[in-house]
Amino acid sequence: MLSGAKHERQSKKKTLDSGRNMVLTQQGRRQTGFTYIGLLILIAIMGVTLAGIGTVWRSTQQRHKEQQLLFAGNQISNALTTYYQNTPAGTQPFPKKLEDLLLDKRYPNVARYLRKIFADPFTGTTQWGLIKGADGGIVGVHSMSELTPIKTDNFPKGNESLANKKHYSEWQFNYHPNSITPVATTASPVAAPPVNPNPPAYQVAPPIVLTTAPTPDQSRQHLCDIMHNNDANTCAALDTQFDSTVGAGCMLSANLRYSICLSGSNAGLPPLNVRYK
Repeated sequence: MLSGAKHERQSKKKTLDSGRNMVLTQQGRRQTGFTYIGLLILIAIMGVTLAGIGTVWRSTQQRHKEQQLLFAGNQISNALTTYYQNTPAGTQPFPKKLEDLLLDKRYPNVARYLRKIFADPFTGTTQWGLIKGADGGIVGVHSMSELTPIKTDNFPKGNESLANKKHYSEWQFNYHPNSITPVATTASPVAAPPVNPNPPAYQVAPPIVLTTAPTPDQSRQHLCDIMHNNDANTCAALDTQFDSTVGAGCMLSANLRYSICLSGSNAGLPPLNVRYK
Protein backbone atom coordinates (compact mmCIF):
# COMPACT_ATOMS: atom_id res chain seq x y z
CA MET A 1 0.00 0.00 0.00
CA LEU A 2 2.87 2.33 0.78
CA SER A 3 4.33 1.59 -2.60
CA GLY A 4 1.01 2.40 -4.27
CA ALA A 5 0.63 5.69 -2.37
CA LYS A 6 4.18 6.66 -3.31
CA HIS A 7 3.50 5.90 -6.93
CA GLU A 8 0.36 8.01 -6.80
CA ARG A 9 2.24 10.97 -5.33
CA GLN A 10 4.91 10.75 -8.00
CA SER A 11 2.22 10.62 -10.68
CA LYS A 12 0.54 13.76 -9.30
CA LYS A 13 3.91 15.52 -9.15
CA LYS A 14 4.63 14.72 -12.77
CA THR A 15 1.21 16.03 -13.74
CA LEU A 16 1.80 19.27 -11.84
CA ASP A 17 5.28 19.66 -13.34
CA SER A 18 3.91 19.03 -16.82
CA GLY A 19 1.20 21.68 -16.33
CA ARG A 20 3.69 24.14 -14.93
CA ASN A 21 6.04 23.61 -17.88
CA MET A 22 3.17 24.07 -20.31
CA VAL A 23 2.22 27.38 -18.68
CA LEU A 24 5.82 28.58 -18.75
CA THR A 25 6.15 27.57 -22.39
CA GLN A 26 3.01 29.50 -23.35
CA GLN A 27 4.20 32.55 -21.42
CA GLY A 28 7.57 32.36 -23.15
CA ARG A 29 5.90 32.18 -26.54
CA ARG A 30 3.74 35.20 -25.77
CA GLN A 31 6.81 37.16 -24.60
CA THR A 32 8.69 36.17 -27.74
CA GLY A 33 5.73 37.29 -29.86
CA PHE A 34 5.55 40.65 -28.11
CA THR A 35 9.30 41.14 -28.56
CA TYR A 36 9.07 40.37 -32.27
CA ILE A 37 6.18 42.82 -32.76
CA GLY A 38 8.05 45.50 -30.82
CA LEU A 39 11.12 44.95 -32.98
CA LEU A 40 9.05 45.33 -36.14
CA ILE A 41 7.55 48.58 -34.84
CA LEU A 42 11.01 49.90 -33.96
CA ILE A 43 12.34 49.04 -37.43
CA ALA A 44 9.37 50.78 -39.05
CA ILE A 45 9.93 53.93 -36.95
CA MET A 46 13.65 53.93 -37.80
CA GLY A 47 12.84 53.53 -41.49
CA VAL A 48 10.46 56.49 -41.50
CA THR A 49 12.99 58.59 -39.57
CA LEU A 50 15.85 57.73 -41.93
CA ALA A 51 13.66 58.41 -44.96
CA GLY A 52 12.80 61.84 -43.55
CA ILE A 53 16.46 62.60 -42.85
CA GLY A 54 17.37 61.51 -46.37
CA THR A 55 14.72 63.77 -47.89
CA VAL A 56 15.89 66.77 -45.86
CA TRP A 57 19.52 66.07 -46.75
CA ARG A 58 18.77 65.83 -50.48
CA SER A 59 16.73 69.03 -50.32
CA THR A 60 19.55 70.84 -48.50
CA GLN A 61 22.11 69.62 -51.04
CA GLN A 62 19.93 70.72 -53.94
CA ARG A 63 19.41 74.18 -52.45
CA HIS A 64 23.17 74.49 -51.99
CA LYS A 65 23.73 73.55 -55.63
CA GLU A 66 21.16 76.15 -56.65
CA GLN A 67 23.22 78.83 -54.91
CA GLN A 68 26.34 77.54 -56.66
CA LEU A 69 24.54 77.63 -60.01
CA LEU A 70 23.45 81.23 -59.41
CA PHE A 71 27.02 82.19 -58.52
CA ALA A 72 28.61 80.45 -61.54
CA GLY A 73 25.96 81.69 -63.98
CA ASN A 74 26.22 85.28 -62.77
CA GLN A 75 30.02 85.19 -62.99
CA ILE A 76 29.79 84.12 -66.64
CA SER A 77 27.03 86.68 -67.31
CA ASN A 78 29.15 89.49 -65.81
CA ALA A 79 32.16 88.35 -67.84
CA LEU A 80 30.10 88.41 -71.06
CA THR A 81 28.90 91.90 -70.20
CA THR A 82 32.42 93.18 -69.57
CA TYR A 83 33.65 91.52 -72.77
CA TYR A 84 30.87 93.25 -74.71
CA GLN A 85 31.44 96.64 -73.09
CA ASN A 86 35.17 96.54 -73.85
CA THR A 87 34.84 95.61 -77.51
CA PRO A 88 37.39 97.49 -79.67
CA ALA A 89 36.01 99.16 -82.78
CA GLY A 90 35.56 96.78 -85.70
CA THR A 91 35.91 93.56 -83.68
CA GLN A 92 33.57 90.77 -82.63
CA PRO A 93 31.38 92.04 -79.73
CA PHE A 94 30.72 88.57 -78.30
CA PRO A 95 33.04 85.61 -77.72
CA LYS A 96 32.90 82.59 -80.00
CA LYS A 97 33.72 80.28 -77.09
CA LEU A 98 33.72 80.65 -73.30
CA GLU A 99 37.50 80.29 -73.20
CA ASP A 100 37.72 83.73 -74.86
CA LEU A 101 36.60 85.17 -71.52
CA LEU A 102 39.79 83.82 -69.94
CA LEU A 103 42.00 85.62 -72.43
CA ASP A 104 40.67 88.34 -74.73
CA LYS A 105 42.81 88.06 -77.87
CA ARG A 106 41.30 91.24 -79.28
CA TYR A 107 43.91 93.14 -77.26
CA PRO A 108 47.69 92.91 -77.59
CA ASN A 109 48.02 92.96 -73.83
CA VAL A 110 46.53 90.48 -71.35
CA ALA A 111 42.83 91.06 -70.77
CA ARG A 112 40.83 88.58 -68.72
CA TYR A 113 37.19 88.70 -67.67
CA LEU A 114 36.84 85.32 -65.95
CA ARG A 115 39.39 83.56 -63.75
CA LYS A 116 38.14 80.11 -64.78
CA ILE A 117 35.25 78.38 -66.54
CA PHE A 118 32.99 77.53 -63.62
CA ALA A 119 31.41 74.08 -63.53
CA ASP A 120 27.66 73.53 -63.53
CA PRO A 121 27.07 72.08 -60.03
CA PHE A 122 24.21 69.89 -61.26
CA THR A 123 26.16 68.22 -64.06
CA GLY A 124 29.60 68.49 -62.49
CA THR A 125 31.11 69.63 -65.81
CA THR A 126 32.04 72.91 -67.49
CA GLN A 127 29.71 72.11 -70.38
CA TRP A 128 27.04 74.80 -70.49
CA GLY A 129 24.17 75.33 -72.86
CA LEU A 130 25.22 78.23 -75.08
CA ILE A 131 22.84 81.03 -76.10
CA LYS A 132 24.09 82.60 -79.31
CA GLY A 133 23.27 85.84 -81.05
CA ALA A 134 22.71 86.52 -84.74
CA ASP A 135 26.46 86.75 -85.38
CA GLY A 136 27.15 83.41 -83.71
CA GLY A 137 28.70 84.94 -80.62
CA ILE A 138 27.80 83.73 -77.13
CA VAL A 139 25.37 86.10 -75.40
CA GLY A 140 24.43 83.83 -72.50
CA VAL A 141 24.54 80.37 -70.98
CA HIS A 142 22.15 78.00 -69.25
CA SER A 143 22.39 74.80 -67.22
CA MET A 144 22.16 71.44 -68.98
CA SER A 145 20.22 69.87 -66.08
CA GLU A 146 16.57 68.91 -66.53
CA LEU A 147 15.91 68.60 -62.78
CA THR A 148 13.02 70.56 -61.29
CA PRO A 149 14.16 73.56 -59.21
CA ILE A 150 13.22 73.98 -55.57
CA LYS A 151 13.71 77.74 -55.73
CA THR A 152 11.00 79.39 -57.82
CA ASP A 153 10.83 82.96 -56.45
CA ASN A 154 12.64 85.63 -54.41
CA PHE A 155 15.60 85.71 -56.79
CA PRO A 156 18.23 88.43 -56.34
CA LYS A 157 18.19 91.52 -58.53
CA GLY A 158 19.20 90.68 -62.06
CA ASN A 159 17.89 87.11 -61.86
CA GLU A 160 14.16 87.83 -61.67
CA SER A 161 13.62 86.07 -65.02
CA LEU A 162 14.49 82.73 -63.40
CA ALA A 163 11.25 82.67 -61.38
CA ASN A 164 8.74 79.85 -61.90
CA LYS A 165 10.91 77.81 -64.27
CA LYS A 166 10.23 74.09 -64.60
CA HIS A 167 13.81 72.95 -65.23
CA TYR A 168 17.28 74.23 -64.42
CA SER A 169 17.95 74.26 -68.17
CA GLU A 170 15.59 77.25 -68.26
CA TRP A 171 17.82 79.23 -65.91
CA GLN A 172 19.45 81.52 -68.47
CA PHE A 173 22.30 83.86 -67.61
CA ASN A 174 22.59 86.48 -70.35
CA TYR A 175 24.81 89.51 -70.75
CA HIS A 176 23.26 92.75 -69.49
CA PRO A 177 24.53 95.68 -71.58
CA ASN A 178 22.80 98.35 -69.51
CA SER A 179 24.65 97.46 -66.31
CA ILE A 180 27.68 99.60 -67.24
CA THR A 181 27.39 103.14 -68.53
CA PRO A 182 29.86 103.83 -71.34
CA VAL A 183 32.37 106.52 -70.43
CA ALA A 184 32.73 109.53 -72.72
CA THR A 185 36.46 110.21 -73.04
CA THR A 186 37.59 113.79 -73.56
CA ALA A 187 41.31 113.15 -73.23
CA SER A 188 43.35 113.54 -76.39
CA PRO A 189 44.76 110.37 -77.99
CA VAL A 190 48.25 109.35 -76.96
CA ALA A 191 50.84 107.24 -78.71
CA ALA A 192 51.17 104.81 -75.82
CA PRO A 193 50.52 101.11 -76.56
CA PRO A 194 47.02 99.75 -75.76
CA VAL A 195 46.47 98.95 -72.11
CA ASN A 196 44.26 96.36 -70.52
CA PRO A 197 40.84 98.02 -70.02
CA ASN A 198 39.82 95.43 -67.46
CA PRO A 199 42.46 93.62 -65.39
CA PRO A 200 41.61 90.18 -64.00
CA ALA A 201 38.86 90.38 -61.39
CA TYR A 202 39.95 89.60 -57.83
CA GLN A 203 43.62 89.33 -58.83
CA VAL A 204 46.52 91.52 -57.79
CA ALA A 205 47.62 93.75 -60.64
CA PRO A 206 51.30 93.10 -61.49
CA PRO A 207 53.68 95.97 -60.70
CA ILE A 208 54.88 98.13 -63.60
CA VAL A 209 58.65 98.01 -63.98
CA LEU A 210 59.95 101.01 -65.88
CA THR A 211 63.50 101.18 -67.22
CA THR A 212 63.17 104.85 -68.12
CA ALA A 213 61.41 107.84 -66.62
CA PRO A 214 57.64 107.23 -66.80
CA THR A 215 55.50 109.28 -69.12
CA PRO A 216 52.35 110.94 -67.69
CA ASP A 217 50.23 108.18 -69.24
CA GLN A 218 52.34 105.42 -67.68
CA SER A 219 52.19 107.05 -64.26
CA ARG A 220 48.41 107.36 -64.52
CA GLN A 221 48.08 103.72 -65.56
CA HIS A 222 50.21 102.62 -62.59
CA LEU A 223 48.04 104.59 -60.16
CA CYS A 224 44.88 103.27 -61.82
CA ASP A 225 46.16 99.69 -61.51
CA ILE A 226 46.80 100.19 -57.79
CA MET A 227 43.30 101.63 -57.30
CA HIS A 228 41.69 98.81 -59.27
CA ASN A 229 43.65 96.22 -57.30
CA ASN A 230 42.37 97.66 -54.02
CA ASP A 231 38.81 97.82 -55.38
CA ALA A 232 39.00 94.19 -56.56
CA ASN A 233 40.19 93.02 -53.15
CA THR A 234 37.26 94.84 -51.54
CA CYS A 235 34.82 93.21 -53.99
CA ALA A 236 36.32 89.77 -53.34
CA ALA A 237 35.76 90.22 -49.61
CA LEU A 238 32.14 91.26 -50.24
CA ASP A 239 31.62 88.26 -52.53
CA THR A 240 32.92 85.90 -49.84
CA GLN A 241 31.05 87.50 -46.94
CA PHE A 242 27.72 88.04 -48.69
CA ASP A 243 26.89 86.61 -52.14
CA SER A 244 27.87 86.70 -55.80
CA THR A 245 25.37 89.43 -56.64
CA VAL A 246 27.01 91.82 -54.18
CA GLY A 247 30.49 90.95 -55.42
CA ALA A 248 29.51 91.21 -59.09
CA GLY A 249 27.89 94.61 -58.64
CA CYS A 250 30.99 95.80 -56.82
CA MET A 251 33.28 94.58 -59.65
CA LEU A 252 31.19 96.33 -62.30
CA SER A 253 31.61 99.52 -60.33
CA ALA A 254 35.36 98.85 -59.95
CA ASN A 255 35.76 98.33 -63.72
CA LEU A 256 33.89 101.56 -64.41
CA ARG A 257 36.18 103.46 -62.01
CA TYR A 258 39.20 101.94 -63.74
CA SER A 259 37.98 102.99 -67.20
CA ILE A 260 37.34 106.55 -66.02
CA CYS A 261 40.75 106.64 -64.34
CA LEU A 262 42.52 105.57 -67.55
CA SER A 263 40.57 108.08 -69.63
CA GLY A 264 41.96 110.97 -67.60
CA SER A 265 38.50 112.48 -67.29
CA ASN A 266 38.24 115.59 -65.12
CA ALA A 267 34.73 114.62 -64.02
CA GLY A 268 36.08 112.70 -61.05
CA LEU A 269 35.75 109.05 -60.05
CA PRO A 270 32.39 107.68 -58.87
CA PRO A 271 32.40 105.94 -55.48
CA LEU A 272 32.89 102.18 -55.35
CA ASN A 273 29.58 100.31 -55.14
CA VAL A 274 29.75 98.53 -51.78
CA ARG A 275 26.09 97.76 -51.21
CA TYR A 276 25.65 94.80 -48.93
CA LYS A 277 22.23 93.67 -50.20
